[in-house]
Amino acid sequence: MRRVGRYWIDDPRLIQGRDDVSPEGFNPGALRLQYALEALEGVEGRVLVPGCGAGRYVRALERARPDLWVVGGDLSRRAIREARARDPAEHYVVLDACQLPFRSGAFDAVVFLDVLEHVPVPAAMIRECVRVLRTGGILHAFVPLEAQPGTLYWLLRASERWPIHRWKRDHVGHIQRFSDLDILRLLGRVGLEVRTLNYSFHLIGQLHDLLDYWQRERTAGGSGALPTWLVRLLVRLVFVFTWRAAAVEDRLYRGRVLAAGLHVTAYKPTDTEQATVTAGATVLVG
Repeated sequence: MRRVGRYWIDDPRLIQGRDDVSPEGFNPGALRLQYALEALEGVEGRVLVPGCGAGRYVRALERARPDLWVVGGDLSRRAIREARARDPAEHYVVLDACQLPFRSGAFDAVVFLDVLEHVPVPAAMIRECVRVLRTGGILHAFVPLEAQPGTLYWLLRASERWPIHRWKRDHVGHIQRFSDLDILRLLGRVGLEVRTLNYSFHLIGQLHDLLDYWQRERTAGGSGALPTWLVRLLVRLVFVFTWRAAAVEDRLYRGRVLAAGLHVTAYKPTDTEQATVTAGATVLVG
């Protein structure tokens, strides 16, 4: 899906992944990278990063783990051109995450961050990621939980004054909303074993996000009482506090309550492990 609402994946104003991120940073991207690197501990060989945009996390993984062979892919041709121009020595390909152009079992790990919410058929993407993952391989993902009960996104799901879901659809192409249980079901249906669950993007981060998309909507011509210049000024002033405070919040508290972000690492069992589980289930049923 290349266009949804006002969002178009090749719009140069909306390309993600141009900036660099470091695991030592103090921002949401740094935290996502930290969890991804933890998931890749012990992994050797090839890593696929679908939905890489202009290559932010591909570059970061290459810097942190030069022993890995990292492949980045994205549906946006413009994003991939920018990634190749920025990082010509690395491997980037235009691809559809629901129809990956790789043989089965080609990768030792698959990492995707902020991607599943953009995909028309999330189950198809998960199936493809599992297909190209070798047995014994690792899948790691960060997924926004915009249908998680108790979050601002859930509370505002029917709001006309603050229609955050419409704003996110129109400005960044979010077409799916998940809870953590939705993600666990998707992974379980394809036979993955969940190894770790970590939560982030709590209340301050959600407030930051809400103000960000309010500003985007007003800047794009949305109605409102305040002039656009004042909206930008107010949001900029508030962001001085919320950006850092959200990072502190996610490091001090990593619980499920009020969390709108899920970092999940799952394992693809080997044939022997799958046979053992099947045999055990047969004995229990018998």
